[in-house]
Amino acid sequence: MARAWVARSKDDPKKWTAFWHDPDGRQRQKSFDTKERADDHRRRKEQELDAGTYLDDRLGKQPVTAVWEQWMSQRKLTNSTKKQYRSILNTTIEPFFKARSIVSLKVADIEQWMLWMEHDRKLSTRTRRQRFSYFSGMMDWAVINEIIGRNPCKKIRHAGSRAKEIREHKSKASRLTTREVLAMLDGCPPRYRALMWLMAGCGLRLGEAMAVSRDQIEFKAETLRVDFQITEDGATESGKNSALQRRHIKARDEEEPGRLVPLPPNVAFELRRHIRNHGVWGPERLLFPNVTRTGYLYASYFYPKIWMVALKKGGVPYCKPHSLRHYYGSRLLYAGVPENDVANWMGHGSTDVLREHYHYIFEGAEQRGRAAIATMLTPGADDPTEASDVA
Repeated sequence: MARAWVARSKDDPKKWTAFWHDPDGRQRQKSFDTKERADDHRRRKEQELDAGTYLDDRLGKQPVTAVWEQWMSQRKLTNSTKKQYRSILNTTIEPFFKARSIVSLKVADIEQWMLWMEHDRKLSTRTRRQRFSYFSGMMDWAVINEIIGRNPCKKIRHAGSRAKEIREHKSKASRLTTREVLAMLDGCPPRYRALMWLMAGCGLRLGEAMAVSRDQIEFKAETLRVDFQITEDGATESGKNSALQRRHIKARDEEEPGRLVPLPPNVAFELRRHIRNHGVWGPERLLFPNVTRTGYLYASYFYPKIWMVALKKGGVPYCKPHSLRHYYGSRLLYAGVPENDVANWMGHGSTDVLREHYHYIFEGAEQRGRAAIATMLTPGADDPTEASDVA
């Protein structure tokens, strides 16, 4: 049985149809205006079948948005990550590519998309790099699943400069002073003051701080175990939105023990006072339930009712809650704590993040650098590069 051949179209004798059998033995066909074009298509299909690179043309005609949805559904994602991916689809993929088929995308299209995100959407370098990475991952998945034959993203060079991303981050970083942090802690509503102490004094992320229970605190050992967080990953009856749940910090690895963080005495004092004044809640013995003590604390409550109140009463210019975590990391580095220890306590997989995002955040860095150089460039100053006279 021939795998590919050409014949006149039965529906329109003026046209020619290329026929072939796909790898599953099913007959496929496509009509053309001329015999030459039909024969070219036949040869291409035969070559694909011989090389094992056969692609079903119908799959490649799917819109980019449809393939993105398939890619999402095939991955094991938490509800919060699904919301993030769907937001990317709605804000930066569907508005630009619209109904474009995935097989039609060329390198120039991806380059135009990157420029559109920069100039029209005004997205930061970091955000553009992230979205390009996700999009390229989706295209790789489409290649593996034989929807397209190649990933045009692979031809894109410098999809957002990493150096530019770091410069932008530095220029926008909030450098909280100790005075400002203490003013914020003092201005925070008493019921949640200890929560903010955990963020500034132990480097916890907001979701991790909201999930802290009495069982995680070891006052005698002066340690805090960080292994849970409050997330919008819970299932709802309608299935449309996510509900709050307290889950392990590693959603895909419940066996992961989490991390141990040193518990400073001033933070321990605030936690003891909080437990004495406000107690704990529920079978999990949470320290920070919602204000009515009927469930978990929502981030949508924390921002206007706790964070913004603390900023206003403390007289501190607007910054994000993550700034307290930056304050924690930068102060440890300033004090000379080894980078590996700081990275472990903050839950980073490596010290790379510290080098890029924390060394410059503490106030006084420039003055410290100037003083160091001035001290070295002084007659009679010790020069570590000179050979020692000691045998």
